[in-house]
Amino acid sequence: MDGIAKAKERGVAFGRQRKLDPQQLEELKQHRASGTPIKILMRNYRLSKSSVYRYLAENQGQILA
Repeated sequence: MDGIAKAKERGVAFGRQRKLDPQQLEELKQHRASGTPIKILMRNYRLSKSSVYRYLAENQGQILA
């Protein structure tokens, strides 16, 4: 636990890397705002349904349960 705490202090990132970069995230939001169905977004960005909703919710400051 000490090692993890020290690594976090140094700014080491934990967990899986994000699949979408900021530009792709903006495109995802724009497509959804224009009415593109979730199923199409899933296919185009190779994400699961929950991941698409999670990315959209993060931008709105909401967390879907």
